[in-house]
Amino acid sequence: MKFLKSLLAAILGSFIALGLLFLLTIGMIGALMPAEETVTVAPSSILKIDLGASIGEQTVSDPLDFSSFVPYAGSTSSIGILDAVKAIDYAATDPAIKFIYLTNCGASNSIAYREELRSALERFRTSGKPVIAYGDNFSFGSYYLASVADKIYADEFAMNNILGVSTTIIFLKDILDRFGVEMQLIRHGKYKSAGEQFIASDISDANREQNQAMVDALWDAAAVSICKSREISPEDLDRMVNNLELNTAQDMVDAGLVDGLLTVNGIEQELVTLSGAKNLKDVKMITLDKYIKARIRTNFKAKDKIAIIYADGQINPNGSDGITEEVFQPIIRDLRADSTVKAVVLRVNSPGGSVQPAEIIRTELELLQQEKPLIVSYGTMAASGGYWISAGADKIYSNSTTLTGSIGVFSMLPSLEKTFKDIAHVNPVTVRSHRHADMGSMTRKLDRQEVAAFQEQVEMIYDHFINIVAEGRGLTPERVDEIAQGRVWCGSEALGIDLVNEIGGLKDAVDYAAVSAGLEDYRIEAWPKAKNSLDKLMEGLNTAGAAVETFSDPEQLMESLFQSVKAEKGIYARVPYIYYFE
Repeated sequence: MKFLKSLLAAILGSFIALGLLFLLTIGMIGALMPAEETVTVAPSSILKIDLGASIGEQTVSDPLDFSSFVPYAGSTSSIGILDAVKAIDYAATDPAIKFIYLTNCGASNSIAYREELRSALERFRTSGKPVIAYGDNFSFGSYYLASVADKIYADEFAMNNILGVSTTIIFLKDILDRFGVEMQLIRHGKYKSAGEQFIASDISDANREQNQAMVDALWDAAAVSICKSREISPEDLDRMVNNLELNTAQDMVDAGLVDGLLTVNGIEQELVTLSGAKNLKDVKMITLDKYIKARIRTNFKAKDKIAIIYADGQINPNGSDGITEEVFQPIIRDLRADSTVKAVVLRVNSPGGSVQPAEIIRTELELLQQEKPLIVSYGTMAASGGYWISAGADKIYSNSTTLTGSIGVFSMLPSLEKTFKDIAHVNPVTVRSHRHADMGSMTRKLDRQEVAAFQEQVEMIYDHFINIVAEGRGLTPERVDEIAQGRVWCGSEALGIDLVNEIGGLKDAVDYAAVSAGLEDYRIEAWPKAKNSLDKLMEGLNTAGAAVETFSDPEQLMESLFQSVKAEKGIYARVPYIYYFE
């Protein structure tokens, strides 16, 4: 055992040494690289927006991003959705920008980001400046964004996958049965289907009803915009998609969804013509990331601030990943105490998670709201626990395609009793002082009294959830219960049942926060700070030492795995689904 520990320690030490050498090399390369260039915007420039570029919640400038000088290396930097929208809005009145060129229109990005970008591009078009789009492939989601353009061009061999919206649920009960694993699910909510795939072999009627309504609503939210932009009827679009009539690029032209087919050389010549240049070399083009550097700058002279708290990820009881009380509680307290922070925008992009940290975070936000405006913006998903922490805000903005609601609660515990007996052929023996001392230990199923105890907890927490929403949204508990039951709603539906106040994006929420606080001159602060690859590498090195003891001791390793599974017991407010636009 000592030899194994020594061996693993030596291996770990070697990795740490290599990591430090890697960091030193990066530092040397950074020192040799030229200072960041000063970006200028030439007159009559085209603003090029590559939809293949990474769009995220926050802008991340990664010092380990080698994509600019390493062929085929993907970028680890990203453009924050707020910066992207602000840049498009600025370009509308910028005399140096002649028009916007959308390229790589077949790329995949969050549907919520596409919606916020599309709204910004619609505002840009009202300035009288055109938007031109070019795609070598189209999916439904990518075409939804491209359809805002004045002219849409496609490669003559473009692959078109405009198929609709789908979600796939994998039911695991049969395979879990083969391994003797029995999941015990305790829940409240007719539509609270989180965990259903572990206890059933097929979808329930309520779950199918919910998912069908959701994919239909998401389709409608995007299809309405497409049909309006391209002047076609929703019925015609439905027919073409159902019958696979949009199979080739020429089909898209014939259907009025694309204005023309061009090769890469052809679209370049089109840009030359539209810009009024003599040839391609004379065309002035600036990419979105460089335009942001040139035009979207923080006003450090402004004393007053609007803070944006990015609640991005699952709500977890501990750790630094996702949304945790140990990270968010001190941030919220500091912002409440900071007199220069005049308003706070909570940006939620979360499927929910553990109840206890969600309630701690909600309580801290409630205290903050007593002293300054709290405005909420929903991203791709703000469901269950994500809705829990934000329901009491002064105003909630949601995208039409945001998944929200899912007001329900569940608890799920695995029993490995059959696994131990029939598969592993081991006999766990428990000695206990009281009848239920080993409740939830996974070595046996819950008995009726224990199930009733868990159900009582679930019911208590569901009632608390209902009251949070009722108080925050100005509804009766009875009305909230009607629209709750764990059901997921898209943003456009949530508006109609008073779960949100207005359809809009992050910039809309920031603008409203400024008005609420009476601010004209302010700067934006983002919390928590975005992590780049270097930050994540350092975190990995800091936690690597603890892994040596665990992995060098088989007993400790088994105990660690057992405890990690056991820790999954608890009560959750979480939504389990992802919807794909194809």
